[in-house]
Parts: sequence; structure tokens; C-alpha cells
Amino acid sequence: MQKVDHVIMRVLYYVLGLLMLAMVLAITAQVISRYIFGSPFTWTEELGRYTFIWMSILGMAVGVKTLGHIALDILLKSVPANAKKVLQFIINILVAGFGVLFTFSGLKMMEIGSGQNSPSLSLPMEFVYIIIPISGVLIVYFVISNMIQDLKGKEMPNS
Repeated sequence: MQKVDHVIMRVLYYVLGLLMLAMVLAITAQVISRYIFGSPFTWTEELGRYTFIWMSILGMAVGVKTLGHIALDILLKSVPANAKKVLQFIINILVAGFGVLFTFSGLKMMEIGSGQNSPSLSLPMEFVYIIIPISGVLIVYFVISNMIQDLKGKEMPNS
């Protein structure tokens, strides 16, 4: 499972890097076209917005895997080891529940957005929204992976 995790994380890092590059280039083109040519490109703002949203949503899955999500460290450090394991289990279940909710909400958004296109890029809105269920599935997968590694007593890697 760790090998699969490693491959998924490498793919995610490459995708996130490409999204960052696309966002920076789109925003740079927006600034240049607006301030140098006096007429902004219409598609750059939309591309910048969608790449930022995709990075944020995919970044949540990476945060779950690397344990970079919001946690109550003070609470976890102040309880005995047995209570810490129970508390960590509850936190994992809640995060997995969020991932499931995110997945089904994203599928519903895709359904609602079907047949619609984005204004400037004319992208199908299903394409724009598909990142939500993908990230939800990744969140659930990473929670399960982290729980299995925790049960095996292995140190959580910061992939």
C-alpha cells in the first residue's frame, strides 16, 4: 500500500506543479494584457480561478496523507496513549466522513452542471467539478492508508 501511496503522491505533486505553473502563466498573461495592451484576455481570469480551485481541492487530499490538515495537537498531546489512539481514530473517521460527503456532493454538482459550459473557456462544467469527487475519494483512501500504517505501528511518511 505504501508503494501505491508513493505513486499517487508523486502524480499529485506533478499535477499540482503543473496547475501552479498554469495559474502563474495565466495571471501573468492577464496582468500583461491588461496593463501593457490595455485590453485583458477574457480567458485568463477564468483559467487562473479554476487552476487555483483545483490546487486547493487536490491539496486537501495531500494534506490528509501528510497529516498536514488541521489537528488539535494540544489535545492529542495532553491525553494518555490509549486515549490518544481512540481520539485519533475518531478524527480519522470524521475526516473520512468528510471525504465521503465531498465525493457525493461533487457528484451531485457534476450532475447539476451537466450541459453547462464555463463562460470564457467553454469548458464543460462537469470537467470543472470532477476534481471534487476525485479529491473526496483520495481523502478517504489516504485516511484508510494512514489508519492501516498506524495500526501496523509504522511511522507516517511525509510523502
